[in-house]
Amino acid sequence: MLNAEPDDTPVDDLSTLSWVHDELRRSLETATKSLRRHLKEAEALAGSDVDSVDPAVLRAARAQIHQGVGALEMIGLPGPARVLRASEAVVQRLVAKPKLLNAAAVEAVESASFGVLDYLGRKLAGKGLPTLALFPQYSRLQQLAGADRVHPADLWREDWEWRPLPADASVAPRPADEAARGTMETQVLATMRSPDRAAMARLSDLCAALGEAADGRLADLWRLAAAFYEAQAAGLLQPDVYAKRISSRLLAQLRMALAGQHEVSDRLAQDLLFFCAHAQPPDDAHPAPRLAAVRERHAVDGSASFDYSAVRLGRFDPALIAQARKRVAGARDLWAAVAGAEPHRGGGLAEQFALVGDSLKRLYPSGEILADALQRAVAQTLAAGEAPAPALAMEVATGVLYLDASLEDGEFDHPLVAGRVQRLAQRIRQVSEGRDAQPLEPWMEELYRRVSDRQTMGSVVQELRASLSEVEKQIDRYFRDPAQREVLIPVPAQLQAMRGVLSVLDLDHASQAVLRMRDDVDMLSQIEVDPKRSAHQPTFDRLADNLGALSFMIDMLSVQPQMARTLFDYDPAEGRLRAVMGRRSSRLSSFGGFDEASKPGLVDQAKSLAEAAAQDAVADDALKLGLQRLSQQALLADQRQLAETMVSAQAALERAGDDAERQAARAGLAQAMAELAAPALPPELPTEPPTEIRLTPAPSAEGDTGLEEDAEMRAIFIEEAREVLQDAGAALARLAETPDDLGELTAIRRAFHTLKGSSRMVGLKAVGEAAWACEQLYNARLAESPRLDRELQQFTARAFADLGRWVDAIEAGAPVPVDGTALAAAADRLRGRESPVADAAAVAIVPPADDAARAAAGAALRERVPDLPGA
Repeated sequence: MLNAEPDDTPVDDLSTLSWVHDELRRSLETATKSLRRHLKEAEALAGSDVDSVDPAVLRAARAQIHQGVGALEMIGLPGPARVLRASEAVVQRLVAKPKLLNAAAVEAVESASFGVLDYLGRKLAGKGLPTLALFPQYSRLQQLAGADRVHPADLWREDWEWRPLPADASVAPRPADEAARGTMETQVLATMRSPDRAAMARLSDLCAALGEAADGRLADLWRLAAAFYEAQAAGLLQPDVYAKRISSRLLAQLRMALAGQHEVSDRLAQDLLFFCAHAQPPDDAHPAPRLAAVRERHAVDGSASFDYSAVRLGRFDPALIAQARKRVAGARDLWAAVAGAEPHRGGGLAEQFALVGDSLKRLYPSGEILADALQRAVAQTLAAGEAPAPALAMEVATGVLYLDASLEDGEFDHPLVAGRVQRLAQRIRQVSEGRDAQPLEPWMEELYRRVSDRQTMGSVVQELRASLSEVEKQIDRYFRDPAQREVLIPVPAQLQAMRGVLSVLDLDHASQAVLRMRDDVDMLSQIEVDPKRSAHQPTFDRLADNLGALSFMIDMLSVQPQMARTLFDYDPAEGRLRAVMGRRSSRLSSFGGFDEASKPGLVDQAKSLAEAAAQDAVADDALKLGLQRLSQQALLADQRQLAETMVSAQAALERAGDDAERQAARAGLAQAMAELAAPALPPELPTEPPTEIRLTPAPSAEGDTGLEEDAEMRAIFIEEAREVLQDAGAALARLAETPDDLGELTAIRRAFHTLKGSSRMVGLKAVGEAAWACEQLYNARLAESPRLDRELQQFTARAFADLGRWVDAIEAGAPVPVDGTALAAAADRLRGRESPVADAAAVAIVPPADDAARAAAGAALRERVPDLPGA
């Protein structure tokens, strides 16, 4: 019964579950600390004149657990929520009767917390157990809470419903009379004294006969009872105390029928079905037709067959496991260095392996044996003063590798763990004594294969990222000049190769999206496209959206693979791959979830990460953890741009192979955070998605969005554009003092980004394309040499002047006098580091404080630079 199928409780997506897991851990830790503090204070005051400790601490603990119950119910996990509700009931009883609080009660609540967190952790790792694995903790809590009922079926199905069961032609109908009651009492008494299969068979026949004489739900109840007893008669179900109690409840049901009361207990029927599902399935050696009929009619699965009496979850404090992971990682790196002929790294080797040995003894069966073997091997190596022999190096590395993998899996209770730990210790001892190394055993080869698969995933992601980058480059060239159809010729083959890799990774949604992209590109490569018309604009938009979604998915695949597999969906009708986000955000607010009002808080966290990235003292692991948590929060808040930036930054840190790449990744992270922290447009003016691939429009300010004549939207655009240009001008002026100020450079890049999105939205495509070219110029400069030189300063002043003049013309209702082609071309030339593109003088723009100051500043500015807005 240990190899039951995992619990298939539906959860919206692993991102929600991951976030809830982290938040729940913090809440339950707080609750447990409160209980321990209250217990300590109560013990300290036991001999004093004070009657009792203030129960406010207990109420706070109950509130923390209650929040956890709500969060688990909201994401569709009623089983673990029921366990926490039992913890809440225990604490509530302690609030009413504080004298019942003792160490055993606190340990029971803490053990239940560990069990729930372990259950969620395994579910996240794809190795979930049935909720029945939490029954040992649940039953202990129910007893402490003084509950009337403790039953394993409480942690089984929530979707009980009556289903008619087939008639049984093997027995004659028998009415519910005194003779039937006497027969049933006699047989039940026989089964209570000792297991009696013959008595179980007679009870099965009796219940089947009662079912044939009854009608409706009462008939189905007796047929369930007949299957229940048949399972025991066939040796398919071993009765325990919970199963034995069923018999007394069935006797009570029969007595009610004799009294003319024909009400049927749903709870009794569900408990009977639970034991029919808990029994082993019948086979040729153990025929049980009544049991088979019940199991088939109710479509039972293997989740109920789990051995609910065994303690499988929550046996260890999660903090101990996290500590062990860090210790093993440190030992692995040190041993690799010493084995690689770097003896100077061996200074802390003995201490590090001593810490690993401590974790082994705490977590693993027979862990002290492997701990002793590892420490002896380390001592032998240090005494020799040279790199260990290859055989010893390999055996110790295999032992550490096994610990690393098993800690990741969290399966310390696997029946093979003790034997494997002992075998690893034996192999290390043999090699240490000078004997020949033994061939790798099958489970060791499987271990190496698993680790290799994780490393291969990193290589595959790199290949996917490089292929996608090449595809984006070719499609971007085509979009800029659709006459160059030849640039699309290699793209279908590249996409087909990507599709093969995605299929192997079981990323079916992404594979379907790439197939649609291949067909779209193939079609575009064979036809002529008129850039002045928009007949193919839907195809262009679909390609751009899919490229952006694929880029996001590939970055997430490198750092959060489980989320990457569940967070994306493909819409075959529209041919688009989309990230599924924010489905639980509104319902999670009671547990610290995210709604519209919480979005500024996420930006504040982004600012904090930007500051942390600039400090060498902050470890990469801490940054990665912060990025992962913030990306999950952003997903729940439905903030795609923030989530994508967090995932991309985390992926860049993961890819860093040396100190130079690491520093570059941190610098890029700081820049990305600064951009996100910059002011964004209001909801009325959303920006474009991250992928900026669009067909270059005809040289006209007019568009085809349907908003050209929308006066309200134009007014919003004009107001925002003036404000953005004013703030960007102030940033340009400040850069004259500090030309390498990354924040000010980023502010200007953000201004162009904002103008690009808002102008496109109101149909001013030429303005949007010009702003986009300016943004690309700043993207390149920020990536290569973030500094405002004279050429960039002159160009930026010219760009602000052109954009401002166009805004004035739009406000006046006149056609835009100049299209964006010239400005975009100038940006492209400067981006290629060619000759200067502008002659405008450097300008000093001071942000005005009010309308009068703004007018005065504008007049003074127009005198100095005639081409500025309003001239």
